[in-house]
Amino acid sequence: MRLACALLVGAPAFAQEAPCEDAPAPEAPARAGPRSPPADAPLNEQTVREDARREKAHPWLAVGEVTAINLFVWTWDRVLANKDWAKVSPSTWAKNLRTGFVWDADGFLTNQFAHPYHGSLYYTAARDNGVPYAAALAFTLFGSAQWELFAENELPSANDLINTSVGGMAIGEGLYRLSSLALDTEARGGERFVRELTAAAMSPVRGFNRVVRGDVTRHEPTPPDWRPSDLSIWGNLGYLKLGDGRPLAWGEDQFFLHAAMRYGDMYQGDIRRPFDAFDARVQFTSKESSFISHARIQGLLLKASLWSTEKDELRFGLLQQLSIVDTEAYELGGQSVEAGLLHERQLGARSKLRTALLVDGSLLTGISSEHSGVAGRNYDYGPGLGLNLQVAYMRGAWEVLTLEAGTSHIVVVDGSGGSHQVFTGQLQADIPVYKRLGLGTELNWFHRHSRFESYPDVEKDAYQLRVFFSVHY
Repeated sequence: MRLACALLVGAPAFAQEAPCEDAPAPEAPARAGPRSPPADAPLNEQTVREDARREKAHPWLAVGEVTAINLFVWTWDRVLANKDWAKVSPSTWAKNLRTGFVWDADGFLTNQFAHPYHGSLYYTAARDNGVPYAAALAFTLFGSAQWELFAENELPSANDLINTSVGGMAIGEGLYRLSSLALDTEARGGERFVRELTAAAMSPVRGFNRVVRGDVTRHEPTPPDWRPSDLSIWGNLGYLKLGDGRPLAWGEDQFFLHAAMRYGDMYQGDIRRPFDAFDARVQFTSKESSFISHARIQGLLLKASLWSTEKDELRFGLLQQLSIVDTEAYELGGQSVEAGLLHERQLGARSKLRTALLVDGSLLTGISSEHSGVAGRNYDYGPGLGLNLQVAYMRGAWEVLTLEAGTSHIVVVDGSGGSHQVFTGQLQADIPVYKRLGLGTELNWFHRHSRFESYPDVEKDAYQLRVFFSVHY
């Protein structure tokens, strides 16, 4: 599948002062903005009726919307863009069905990001028609298979089927929740128009449905679950030096913009539905082969409390993750499910330590390779198993010091043959300087040991040093 996409992210800012010392937290000031009833407020008849309408599932309507999405995109590619690969006929459909799924040679970011984004449209068609998170997988699979088999004259792709369906769920749910942050169903006039337009840019299928259903002009209480209990947004702007197997002094000079958010609370918050808590981040870097060099979304699917005291909370968590690293030094990313321990220790009135130890089961990972064995592709594909450690010292919502370390073993199923052992590490300090402004530095390390079936082993190292200014909301 060949698609171009843009990820639009935006949300109202929730201001928070940078913590400076261990002192009792001041009482939070009242915030202006969207109005919604408190969680313990009695529900009136209208609210109950509207909640029931939102929760009622319409699976056949979702199937129709998934099909309509594919028809719209195919028509654009075939009629307006005149793409050769979109020229299909019953003979190409028969060939695709007879041959079955193969592995394609599309670019790394196309396969690992553009396809998941397209899958997010399928997911939203199901999500916005009341289909639960887990059940939505069937709809993303249906949409992806429908496209692969009937919308292209190229053979259907196995990696596209996985990336589009599984990755589409993670991106789709994240964008759906972001669009809810932008909406205020009690707003009127110009404010309402801007909010609806912003939400539609984040989640286009939901925006279309809101117009069709008349939701864009309906005035009703904003559902409380559209506002998370915790929300932190921050960004970094700075300079980095990328060393590709050589000392950093001789590395590549680049500039970067990094945006991140923490939605909900994985460590303390109440989790009722998948992605009630998730972390998301994206980095744009100059001089790279692709504009997006880093992206990750990590969402909590379910949790079980194991131990809870006044200062400690230990829980088991099951998470879904989509991650992408696409730099001049190496490529790494894919779809995975993580399971492990999440622990938070309260150190003072405003400081705490968070630790996550997770076993990572990769469904499909793409990793750069010197001998991919596939013309036009410089990376291998395969499942993997790994272990990840994440530690953060926080002052309030500010991550002052963070450490991430991980290792994974990837077995190649398409490409060079053999396997890859990968080690990664990241150490970052982001020091509060004045109110919401910070100054920080970060060191990244990547090591790959590749054992090929028909070639000598390869060891690869890459380093990255960053210096940045940060802004926190």
